[in-house]
Amino acid sequence: MTFSLSDHLGRATPVFEWTVVVIELFAIAILLLGLVQFARAFASGEILQRDAHQRSHKLNLGRLTLGRHILSGLEVLIVADLIRTMLDLSLDNIMLLGGLVAIRSLISFFLERELSHLRQEDEVQ
Repeated sequence: MTFSLSDHLGRATPVFEWTVVVIELFAIAILLLGLVQFARAFASGEILQRDAHQRSHKLNLGRLTLGRHILSGLEVLIVADLIRTMLDLSLDNIMLLGGLVAIRSLISFFLERELSHLRQEDEVQ
């Protein structure tokens, strides 16, 4: 059995579909911004820092920044997936959403652990 909210929204359906696209583009922008900031921190550490401790510190800061952006991007993508699923509720879409949320939750869990480890490592140095 499927229920399609989009059948009941009428002409508002394309607005919600485009909203999902905009949210996904926003998530991509978050990820790209994190990548650019990581690249800048990496390059600054490798090119400008002669001391191994400073290079390591810059790299850790870059990794922390990238990790935060990845976590944020994943959360925003979950919002888009939730809206998309609500527009067309079916067992297949609900299972797909559950799988995506589970995978993203695992990634978030392990990224958060890694970021915590990096913070501790950076504080020790």
